[in-house]
Amino acid sequence: MKKILMIGAGDYQTPAIKRIHQLGYDVYSVDYKEGQPGFEFSKGYKIIDVKDKDACLKYAKALEIDGVLTWGSTLTLPTISYIGESLNIPCISKTAAEISISKYAIRKCLDEYGLNSKGETFRIESIDDIQKRDFPLPLVIKPSDGSGSKGVIIVTKKNELFDAINYAFEGARNKEIYAEPYISGKEFTVEAYVYNDICYIYSIIKTEFFWNDQYPIYKQTTYLGINDDIECQIEAEVTKAIKALNLNWGPINFDIIISDDDNKPYIIDVGIRNGQNLIASHIVPYSRGINELDNNISICLRNEIDIKPKFKKYISSRLLIYPPGTIKKIKEVSELIGSNHIVDIIMRKKEGDVLPAYKTKSDICGWVLTDGKTPEEASKYADFAWNILKNYIIIE
Repeated sequence: MKKILMIGAGDYQTPAIKRIHQLGYDVYSVDYKEGQPGFEFSKGYKIIDVKDKDACLKYAKALEIDGVLTWGSTLTLPTISYIGESLNIPCISKTAAEISISKYAIRKCLDEYGLNSKGETFRIESIDDIQKRDFPLPLVIKPSDGSGSKGVIIVTKKNELFDAINYAFEGARNKEIYAEPYISGKEFTVEAYVYNDICYIYSIIKTEFFWNDQYPIYKQTTYLGINDDIECQIEAEVTKAIKALNLNWGPINFDIIISDDDNKPYIIDVGIRNGQNLIASHIVPYSRGINELDNNISICLRNEIDIKPKFKKYISSRLLIYPPGTIKKIKEVSELIGSNHIVDIIMRKKEGDVLPAYKTKSDICGWVLTDGKTPEEASKYADFAWNILKNYIIIE
């Protein structure tokens, strides 16, 4: 039986570990501490820091693995590349793996390759840089190794720079932060996949996020607000970025702003990994008929994959965010699936859990996904479903 080593065994990797087992392969895993959820579903595991390339390679050799994989993580990619190249098994290129863990390096690479840009991107060495250089405003300050918008802040006034720089440094594990021009416009997420040097665009997803009283409204809808011209521009820019970053295979997730000034797409973030927030796991399968996880598992074993989208459907997801409190009861929600255009409901909380005031996606009850004949219709049904589910999740 073929063996796959999963680098990482946290919440993001656990579904992949389960899936490898379901497909009939032996799956082993490594992570930095005991008790990681993926260990429970692995045939074997070892406590190793995922950044310790040599220790991970030693374990891989002892297992005589046939493939090495991660899911939902960029931190592990240099180790994946190191093991893959050492054992001559499929892996992301070393160049792409090394650049993947630095958003600043990615941003500079895209700028140098000639992608759409609104101005200079520059590293901030310390708080003293406020006195040493001119900061063109407005701008965005980001940690180079951040995720989930941690440490990211928009600066519109000079007197905000001191607090903004300190805030960004607090969110930076490697203590590297940088600044880039702020771009006003509409935000989209693009899920792409590279195989045999061909880029496949799996979905373009409109993100809508705004606050309403105690909690935010957060939803994503495929192809909402996208016309043929903008879609072509986005696909061209994404394809160009993939060439600039020397990506050879696997999923890539882009955050893009369509500028209010010139209606052009600007890439503001790149994750050399699958899209999170249900994008790869649910939105792409429901909207395009593609299973990215199965493809990644197949590629790492040199198996054939099903790469081309089968159809184009409009899907909208709504995060189940409600006022803070204790969940007293969750009624059976499975009966709702299949009615009112609800295609799926994913719960991540249970009765008795305490919901805090929203800060991150770990604070949500779950998601609901709906479909429609148009993006607008799918989004309308998601709003309706969110309201229905308020009566199924009793919070006091």
